[in-house]
Amino acid sequence: LFTRLFKNPSFYNGAGKEEIQERLAIFEEYMRTDHLSPKSVKRLLKAAFDNPLARNSFTFNIRILYKTLSKPCNRQTWGWKEPNTQIYLQEIDGFFDNLKYLQVIRHGLDMAFSSNRKQLANWGYRYGIHIDEAATEQEIAYRQLEYWIQSTREVIEKGKHLRGDFLLVNHGEFCAQPEAQIDRMLNFIGADVSPEKRKALYDIPRTPRSAGRYRHHDLGIFDRSQLDFVREMGFDV
Repeated sequence: LFTRLFKNPSFYNGAGKEEIQERLAIFEEYMRTDHLSPKSVKRLLKAAFDNPLARNSFTFNIRILYKTLSKPCNRQTWGWKEPNTQIYLQEIDGFFDNLKYLQVIRHGLDMAFSSNRKQLANWGYRYGIHIDEAATEQEIAYRQLEYWIQSTREVIEKGKHLRGDFLLVNHGEFCAQPEAQIDRMLNFIGADVSPEKRKALYDIPRTPRSAGRYRHHDLGIFDRSQLDFVREMGFDV
């Protein structure tokens, strides 16, 4: 839902504060109550159809329309995971009270050599970073790392000024030390979970097969300052 409402550079560039708050209100209505008013459904579907990056389907449309008939609930605790959230962090913090925001960062060099370049393609322009057809694989990797650096710096700086709370999570440590990191997350959120649930959570993290792929590439293409920032974020180089 967040993707359909907000993963849209055209909307981001042209939207005013009121438009963003209006979409956040729709998002909150859905997430908090599992229900949508007819007015919210109309606005949501229009936002989804106007979003060239959204994958809309008949099933999604029916599910959203059905939310007008569902009985509203009242979730006291709820959340979501969506990489584009960080783009709107200030607006989200200004809208929601008692926000608990966790920023999970993967190894920057693994991200540099990733074949998934959607974030750079969608949002790189915010930092003056672009992909062109003539770019070599090494040039793209350089820009991918620079995007990771600039976006990470930005979200950390935003995190210092939130009304709510901010926690930075190193994905490598999360996978290598699941018990310690999950305990840290739960304490941050203030969630009281049963021992059984906590144990089930410990079993979830898995180191992805792509971890360490940067070791098979020439790191000489990067600037020293770039590699220093990767180390500063707690990753081996």
